[in-house]
Amino acid sequence: MNRNFYSQLQPFRNFEHFTDDSHYCPVPGDWSVYVTDIVNSTQAIEQGKYKEVNLIGAASITLCINLLPDVAFPFVFGGDGASLCIPDSHTTKVDAELGSLIRLAQDNFGLELRVAKIPLQAIEAQGKKILVARFELFAGNTLAFFRGGGMALADQLAKSRYASYAVPAATSAVEELVGLSCRWSPIPASKSCIVSLLVLARSDDTQRVFGDLVREFSMVMGQSLDDANPVAPELVRYKGFLQALRDEYSYHRTVFSMGFLKRCIEIVLAVIIFRYAIKLPIKSFDRQQYMDKVRFHSDYRKFDDTLRLVLDCTDAQVEGLETVLQRTWAAGLIYYGLFRSPEALMTCFVQTMQDGGHLHFIDGGDGGLAMAARQLKAQVSAEAPRNA
Repeated sequence: MNRNFYSQLQPFRNFEHFTDDSHYCPVPGDWSVYVTDIVNSTQAIEQGKYKEVNLIGAASITLCINLLPDVAFPFVFGGDGASLCIPDSHTTKVDAELGSLIRLAQDNFGLELRVAKIPLQAIEAQGKKILVARFELFAGNTLAFFRGGGMALADQLAKSRYASYAVPAATSAVEELVGLSCRWSPIPASKSCIVSLLVLARSDDTQRVFGDLVREFSMVMGQSLDDANPVAPELVRYKGFLQALRDEYSYHRTVFSMGFLKRCIEIVLAVIIFRYAIKLPIKSFDRQQYMDKVRFHSDYRKFDDTLRLVLDCTDAQVEGLETVLQRTWAAGLIYYGLFRSPEALMTCFVQTMQDGGHLHFIDGGDGGLAMAARQLKAQVSAEAPRNA
């Protein structure tokens, strides 16, 4: 077992090359896939809990990063959950940590988190593979991209055979969500709207299908997808102290702890620096440089057998995207889901303020990716009788 195989993969830097086979490597056979998701997430989002849904989805990643600081493992954020590949030698610890997150989600947020652990052998036994590549957002900061059909199968098994793969809830909640925060206000669209888009190929020829699709998307946008990044520095605004504190006190099992006191101090300092732009004598930290770099540390483009995009678009661009998607769907090549919202949400994981030390999970407002998934699932369900 090579627990560092992922960190040894050579990253690629051009997003449009995510279909290139040469970037992908098989995940070792003695690893397992964790799939987390919020049960009835659509209902929770309709009740206004879309920020909390995002937070718990991101927390299932960040808790494991903190738990395994010396193990590089691939993961992807999906809006209302996440998928992670973990070496089997560490799954006992991860089971306990995610089991504690299940309890925190229930106790502090009123959300039911489902966590499934699926051995890679179970996926390969059904003829699928998990191949992973590293897409470099910025020097020292990468995202995992997956292909081979294994992640899509893992998601299906996590729901259809949950009893077989379920990770049980712990008796007590996780102590705190270290490094995780949501202190930036929703980011308004700089054009007309934020589009959350999911695309799933209906054949195994994913290289051609997604390659053609992304080229057409770029033509519709009249630019690289890089320019549709919804994190616009000029529109990013920091929350006030009370609002940030109100949002984050639930990140702790109890507020009577040193961890919560530390968070309060961090919020005070962050509000002074980012909201009021007051310079503090913090060595080697440049506020404006950090804010400018946030957009380059954001995961608004993802791929895990499903292409996941959160883009800032004009009305004409959205219509163009829908035309391309509808035509490609009618040709029997894809399923897709698209959801419009007026803003994007950003959940932050900050280990250090330096380049490569922070990652920002992006979703469309009002539960963008989860709501787009509802349309995609409806298309898949409508085709099921025809394909039976």
